[in-house]
Amino acid sequence: MSKKGPIFKAPLDFYWLSPDGEIEKAPGAQLILYPKYPEIRFSGFLQQCKSSPSQLMQAPTKQEREARQSKHRILFLGLADDRVIGFVTHWDDEVSLTVNAMVEASQYPAIATVFYDLDDDAVDTKSDLLNKLKEIYEMGLVPSQRIKNGEVIPYVAQNGAGFTLESLFGISPNGVAEPDFKDWELKAHSGSVVTLMTPEPNLGLYTHSLEDFLRNYGWSNNPERLDFASIHKNNLLNKRTKLLLMMDGYDPDKKEITDPDGGLILVDESGKVAAGWTFSKILEHWKKKHSRTCFVSYSKQDNYGISFQFGPSIRLAEGAGIKNYLHSLFVQAVYYDPGINMKLVNGKWKPKKRNQFRIKWKDIEALYETVVDVSLNEL
Repeated sequence: MSKKGPIFKAPLDFYWLSPDGEIEKAPGAQLILYPKYPEIRFSGFLQQCKSSPSQLMQAPTKQEREARQSKHRILFLGLADDRVIGFVTHWDDEVSLTVNAMVEASQYPAIATVFYDLDDDAVDTKSDLLNKLKEIYEMGLVPSQRIKNGEVIPYVAQNGAGFTLESLFGISPNGVAEPDFKDWELKAHSGSVVTLMTPEPNLGLYTHSLEDFLRNYGWSNNPERLDFASIHKNNLLNKRTKLLLMMDGYDPDKKEITDPDGGLILVDESGKVAAGWTFSKILEHWKKKHSRTCFVSYSKQDNYGISFQFGPSIRLAEGAGIKNYLHSLFVQAVYYDPGINMKLVNGKWKPKKRNQFRIKWKDIEALYETVVDVSLNEL
């Protein structure tokens, strides 16, 4: 907590590029989120790094400020695998003068208030995505399948639409919270409900002992199986589990996090935390997956084995702010819908974990800044 309210910090794997082409890590680099504003700051990028452009970050004298009135330094940021590499130019560098002239001539597209895309060969990911989906749509019915160990194999369960769509994009299921295709998250959609994410709890009894959690809050119809599967909504006591889902440290009027150590928790009648997710956990999972989401409609046929056809209806959703998500949780539009069990197999309890957060299709627009519906038939 700071004077500016709750803050969240995240280390950044950031490197400075020196004029001679060497890179050096800036170990103190971090991003700081101030949910109150909301605002994200980049800090610590000069500390303990000899290659950092500290000399270009000094406060100017009055004379220097006047001399640089119409000149600009330029910060270049590049992505290389899982690292960010930075380079800063001098006010009088030829690079600075050239790039400034090109920006003023609108030769580079603006992607934010002060950022421009300098990659002339950048791929239009939206067009690339739609072209691939049109190709998949024109394939017609596709047998249910998935990728395992690099090979496409049949998948016989009824819930194979997502796996099949991923396989057509060459994606192997791995549970990693990252976009599926370039910067787009893919979701096969059919019906009235959408699963948004499946983060494991990082609070409560659940994290210490799943068996104890299930014996305390689940149920059993036979001695060889324990279950926990019932919808939980914010501020509503679940009659079956006797657990209350609460948002601790959240101001619904301001739509702000008031306590960075708070989160979404399931508490029992004695106030004990059965399971929960810190705001940091929710934020980390949400930001990696949902900035740009493509919902792909599909139909299923199971006359001669299960097959799917994807399209033609596509929904492109962009700008999924964490504020929208937390508010949707508070007003019960997003809800917790687990499917957890343990089975006794050969004398040992075998767990199955599925911690789902879901929303009805009719409420999906509340999560995003822009939503556009596209028909692949018209491309």
